[in-house]
Amino acid sequence: MAEMKRLAKDTAIYGVSSILGRFLNWCLVPFYTYVFTDTQEYGIVGELYAWTAILLVLLTYGMETGFFRFANKDGHDAKQVYSTTVISVGVTSIIFIILFTIFLPGISGSMGYEKHGDFLWMMAFTVAIDAFSCIPFAWLRFLKRPVMFATIKLLMIFVNIIFNEKTKKPECRC
Repeated sequence: MAEMKRLAKDTAIYGVSSILGRFLNWCLVPFYTYVFTDTQEYGIVGELYAWTAILLVLLTYGMETGFFRFANKDGHDAKQVYSTTVISVGVTSIIFIILFTIFLPGISGSMGYEKHGDFLWMMAFTVAIDAFSCIPFAWLRFLKRPVMFATIKLLMIFVNIIFNEKTKKPECRC
């Protein structure tokens, strides 16, 4: 019974941190519509969010699930599984950033965003960081550290919001 209570508590902490994080990001929508006065620019941001979801799946390539499978398996050292997974996802994230930086003009041109290569680069950099950070967050879940997990997750979201607030409204284009 005590194990069920702990599971319920941990699940609530993970869930609340995820829901709160998504809610806080959703609250940025009015800010974005204020900053991006040109609807075309806001449309670019919306499309890049869609690409973010696809790229995250590709860059993590199921390693979070694989980590849990092998870290919980008898005969496997969880620390070794963790380090192997971190190195693997870290290397592919670095390679992704390098290749994206090299081919940025071609990628932005093929997407029709020649004037917004900076949007694409920020998206790629953010995706690489998120892909890499999924493994340390999986490690915290493996160690059954939900409070630490939620604290770091929410801290990252607040840092994101702070950096968003540093963005200035463009001058009037009247």
